[in-house]
Amino acid sequence: MEEFNFIVATKDIVGELMEFEKICFEHVPDRFSKRSLTHLITAPTSRTIIIRDQNGRISAAAIGLLRHFLIPSGRVYKIGVIPDFARRGVGSALVREIERWFRESGMKKTCAEVRESNTPSRRMFEKNGYVETGTLYCFYANLENGIKYWKDL
Repeated sequence: MEEFNFIVATKDIVGELMEFEKICFEHVPDRFSKRSLTHLITAPTSRTIIIRDQNGRISAAAIGLLRHFLIPSGRVYKIGVIPDFARRGVGSALVREIERWFRESGMKKTCAEVRESNTPSRRMFEKNGYVETGTLYCFYANLENGIKYWKDL
């Protein structure tokens, strides 16, 4: 299994993350604004983890959120991998790293929402123990359904 160097993002790379999102997310509404990325990077209940390639460019990123509900749960809020870096286990590695942070933070469950048409992402979550629990109708900006996943930590 390939080893990855996980880096916790800081607000000085927001511009670079915005460029990364243009490569990873074809639907413009799926991309975060500078303000949103800055908030997600600096909020104590959020963590953005990146992986850089051998040239120092961001090649993968994941954002996790802590939710202190009745049952404390983490949410894999966003995950992206540039096409040249795909199919190497990067997404799974990022999910495991975010889950590690969730456990350290006292979360008992984790969840994710995925576009119904995003078969590779759905398979990745299922491979990592996530269970499909429902459909989120017209969840995305283009009215595409989302699929809800949960996993016990």
